[in-house]
Amino acid sequence: MHRPVPIGSGQHWWPWLAVLLVVLSGCGKPEPFTLEFPANTSLGDLAVVEDVNCFTCENGVEALGPATGSYEVRLPAAHWYVSLDMPRKAAHLLAHLRHPSMTGLGMIDLRGSDVSDSDLANLASIPLRYLYLNETRVTGEGLRYVKAHPRWIRVDLTGCDRLEPEHLSHFRGWHQATIALPYPPGDSRRELARMIICDGQPEDICKTQIR
Repeated sequence: MHRPVPIGSGQHWWPWLAVLLVVLSGCGKPEPFTLEFPANTSLGDLAVVEDVNCFTCENGVEALGPATGSYEVRLPAAHWYVSLDMPRKAAHLLAHLRHPSMTGLGMIDLRGSDVSDSDLANLASIPLRYLYLNETRVTGEGLRYVKAHPRWIRVDLTGCDRLEPEHLSHFRGWHQATIALPYPPGDSRRELARMIICDGQPEDICKTQIR
């Protein structure tokens, strides 16, 4: 005869223990890593940032200084990331982002800079959480180089007046993303972009936020 398992028995609580261990495993500090920048040229300003997409997070920011030379990074917790705020004259600097250590970056801010589509090829190996391309010259053709972070990515294209909706097809199938568009409400290109990214499905089905 089958006998019910008592509440205090190991067979009852071990799944909860497994869940607790998984949760706790993400609470420790990540291993330190090193970012290798040019010795005599700064790529911009570095900071470590607390990810606001974390429900239990605040919005912490700690400035690290100029992105130059060898820099050891110690993140406070797994939901923090490294941000790089690049200067307006950034196009000639992007080739330095091809260094293998740059995969440690979580955000690159290029808003208002002189970058164009071909420059985005330098970002192809970096899984970013945030990419700001606001008010740049990109048409969208270079978006094919952008690689999504497995947790979430926000790509901000507001102010990109040259953006062509058909290039937004690169984001189709991205289930953990927010795409901020330059098209205002009522602009037919906005609805076209939504159709292209979500393949005609509602946002809650395609799992990509259109902003």
